[in-house]
Amino acid sequence: MRLDDINTPALLLDLDAVEDNITSMQRLLEGSHVRLRPHFKTPKCPEVARMQLAAGAIGITVAKLGEAEVLADAGLGPILVANQVVGPPKLNRLMALLARGIDITIAVESEFNVRELAQAAREAGVRAKAVIEVDAGMRRCGTAVPAETVRLARLLVEEGVDYRGVMGYEGHMYGQPDPGAREALIREALATVRAHVEALEEAGLPPAIVSTSGTASVPIAATMPFVTELQAGTYIFNDLHNEAFIPGHFRFALTLLTTVIAVKERYAVADCGMKSLTNEFGPPVSVDGRLRAARLSEEHAILVGDGVASLHPGDRIELIPSHGDTTLNLHDVYFVRRGGEIVDTWRILAARRFR
Repeated sequence: MRLDDINTPALLLDLDAVEDNITSMQRLLEGSHVRLRPHFKTPKCPEVARMQLAAGAIGITVAKLGEAEVLADAGLGPILVANQVVGPPKLNRLMALLARGIDITIAVESEFNVRELAQAAREAGVRAKAVIEVDAGMRRCGTAVPAETVRLARLLVEEGVDYRGVMGYEGHMYGQPDPGAREALIREALATVRAHVEALEEAGLPPAIVSTSGTASVPIAATMPFVTELQAGTYIFNDLHNEAFIPGHFRFALTLLTTVIAVKERYAVADCGMKSLTNEFGPPVSVDGRLRAARLSEEHAILVGDGVASLHPGDRIELIPSHGDTTLNLHDVYFVRRGGEIVDTWRILAARRFR
């Protein structure tokens, strides 16, 4: 299959770029003691996760139980669910995974989580494993103070849940455009996690796992002696948002192929819109940088820039998403390429698996 044979809009995945990004992440971690447990929220595709594991990843991080089920069915793991699993419908699914012998660890952040998880495990006759989520500044989930983390660690042990350690995410740093201030936020967030780790150690509950960090935090987090693993995910495909925070390290592996359907004096219209492409972190941009999607409606993209003058209806354009994670979640398949040739199609099996 050639690019011209693909019906648009369609996601293209550049295998050479994916492989280069895996190598680039390995270079960032060279000489470091930390290991990589990449986040599945970016590829949502077992073939990509399999490549990451083959390159040395110690497991896969997921946000939702549905993603964990996709990995389990593909025989991939161990799995860390970096989120709370709450309520009987989800806990029953988790217990079913544990009963299959799947190596899966769950994040908890409250006494409610611990007791509900422990009770479900007892009733199912399985042993659950958990890490405690620390609020590193996101003001989302997580324990607020080290004493609370120590209390939960003790409760996990008392309730018969395998206490594995802690995790924290400094994603709020993406809201800081100034590089110096952003680095300060990252270091402050990691210092918060360290305070919880030290409290656990003093209580005789040293964590085996200390999991942190998105892609842009890796150069700092990888130098922290108390961190054991990183959850970076976006590096595998890269996108415009990530590139702004860690420029020059990773290639753009994911693009949206779209067809020009109309050309006007100052703009062109392409056959993609909000149902196939997202723009929450800014407008998608063409790979040559000469066009940007100034406006997206449901099924139309208004393209502007100095590249408009050379466009004709029927032309094919590749757009780089500002946020790949939410764009790929709208699709069911990657058209996998090497150069200009399509060599395979990979199903995005965890797309929309948000339950």
